[in-house]
Amino acid sequence: MRKVLLSLGIGVRLLIVANETTAQTKSPFMYGDVTTVSGDTYKGIIKWGTDNDAEMYWVELFNARKTSNDFMKFLSKNEVKSLSEEGGSSWLGLDLGVLNIWEDKYSRTNHQFDTRFGDIKTIEPSGRGRAKLTLKNGVILEVEKGSIYEDVGTSITVVDFELGDVNLSWDRVEKVDFRQGPADVLPKEGSPIVAKVNAGRKGTFTGLIQWDSDERFSSEIIDGSDRNGKREIPLRAIKKITRNRDGVDILLNSGRELFLTGSNDVNNGNRGTIVFSPEIGYIKIPWRDFVDMEVIQDDSYMMGYNDFPTSKGLTGTVVTVNGDEFSGLLAYDLDEAWEFEILDANDDNVEFKIPFRNIKSIVPKNYNYSMVYIKNGENLLLGGSRDVSNDNDGILVFNSGQKEPVFVKWSQIDEIIFD
Repeated sequence: MRKVLLSLGIGVRLLIVANETTAQTKSPFMYGDVTTVSGDTYKGIIKWGTDNDAEMYWVELFNARKTSNDFMKFLSKNEVKSLSEEGGSSWLGLDLGVLNIWEDKYSRTNHQFDTRFGDIKTIEPSGRGRAKLTLKNGVILEVEKGSIYEDVGTSITVVDFELGDVNLSWDRVEKVDFRQGPADVLPKEGSPIVAKVNAGRKGTFTGLIQWDSDERFSSEIIDGSDRNGKREIPLRAIKKITRNRDGVDILLNSGRELFLTGSNDVNNGNRGTIVFSPEIGYIKIPWRDFVDMEVIQDDSYMMGYNDFPTSKGLTGTVVTVNGDEFSGLLAYDLDEAWEFEILDANDDNVEFKIPFRNIKSIVPKNYNYSMVYIKNGENLLLGGSRDVSNDNDGILVFNSGQKEPVFVKWSQIDEIIFD
């Protein structure tokens, strides 16, 4: 009898794995070859960072700091001075007494660099706190670690197809080559979770999710207590989660309903729900804005490596408050110049990180806010960052018919229309 039960148990587990594998038509997991300084190569799913916080999806963000900014050399000394006086260039930290040498001192200003892993071709560590990135479009950038940027200098784990988890420290890695992985290869954590998350007036967003900024795989557990004691429910069993007072109502796939409370998974200690929307980007919804989340089976919301197109330079038209229009290649905030780069902003406490590739236009509304029009038809009033406020350093417009670019201050911009 024990042998029969054991066989039945093994069969059920294999069935679950088989169902999860066949249900997935493309892999959203980072995958590739990692070559060490000693010449060894490991191939498989890649976990970027420590085990608990490792990034694994192509849609997750690689964060670092740029080591240079080539666009500042196109500003005149008077334009740099006016930016500093207006307070729109806090990252420059200009000493107005040494403007005669500003080119040498400030041609290497630092800005944050964010892009999704799916836009990266290779990463090559170039020291304890630096790396050389080659993007899919051939652009090569040197980035470095900062106080809040942890993706440079971190550890990397490769789920090698023969050896299992291979943990590598940063100084052991020579090169990481990214590529599309097979759809039938899953990490031990299980399948990803796709869900539709309702944030009330802030909107409804669909994509891969992380519950409590942590749980994101089918085997991971939602903890809580009902009137009969503690409960540990795997995400694969859940159909819907609805916030209810100091807890949540949970609807299981079987139709069973529970009310849970008593842990940060299911009360106001929750750290927020992250949605990776293919059409918008990264969205983090805090507990106070969360209404409900419905798990769905739809692979179209999962982006594989091949779903990230080769990025082009940002192009578009800048319309000024005086009615002038300037079209060409754009350096947004004197810094972002490629479709793979990210606009950071908030709707109150809801955080957005939107690839410029997904943005149709931006209209400054006042000192602190701009309306961001997404190509899928969403309209977002966003603030809380330099990208959409008067702290923005303005835009350089490069037109092939002109010798020098046109510089437009943020305060003079009526609308930016991206091609």
